[in-house]
Amino acid sequence: MCAEEPGVEAMDQASRRTGERERLAAKVEHARAVERVLTRLGWSVLVIAFAGIVTTLVLWAAGEIDIEQALAALLGTVLTSILSGAAAYGAGVNVGLGAERLALSTPRERDEEP
Repeated sequence: MCAEEPGVEAMDQASRRTGERERLAAKVEHARAVERVLTRLGWSVLVIAFAGIVTTLVLWAAGEIDIEQALAALLGTVLTSILSGAAAYGAGVNVGLGAERLALSTPRERDEEP
């Protein structure tokens, strides 16, 4: 029975390593999905910001708002929408880089076998 115990321990260790690999692979996939969502959110916010800028310029050109109102609206749009879009995009890139680092640090089956 003592001869079988090391084999059982080795199987348990292999099973734990496999479970750990699967868990890390799931985390990497989740991080990549989050990266895609944040990147799309960033681009969407930037598109909405540019639409707001164009709308403000059209209203100013049509005489619906004066120059002070137009500048205030443009400044508000630029500071809120474009910066928040860039922040969301940057966060997505950061999450993606973290996922790649995690994927690279995850041991592979071929690396562990003799």
